[in-house]
Amino acid sequence: MANPKDWRETRTPEQAAAETEEPESAARVRAEDDAATRARQAEAEAGLRAADRALEDGEARLRRTRDELRLREQELERTSDLTQQVARNAANLLEQTEQIADLTRRAPHTEPQSPTPESRTEGDT
Repeated sequence: MANPKDWRETRTPEQAAAETEEPESAARVRAEDDAATRARQAEAEAGLRAADRALEDGEARLRRTRDELRLREQELERTSDLTQQVARNAANLLEQTEQIADLTRRAPHTEPQSPTPESRTEGDT
């Protein structure tokens, strides 16, 4: 049974560990392990910074691509509108051409008229 008045028995495990002297070899191993841990942490941090830069670069490229796609989409809309307008104009021209051809087919064919006196020149007389 622990004696509450004995200070050695009322110490926390952390206090007890702090009061014991660590052997030199254990201290050296712990220091090497701490250094290796710090090196791994630094390497991981550098990797994370590189990943952050890569993500930022990727995001910037995506924004540029999105803007370029938006411009191309607008150009395609304009091109589509122009194509539709050209198609409508072509249909109108075709209809007009058909009307002219139909009127020409229906018109009575007449012989060419002889030149009128007004249309004659002095060399014709």
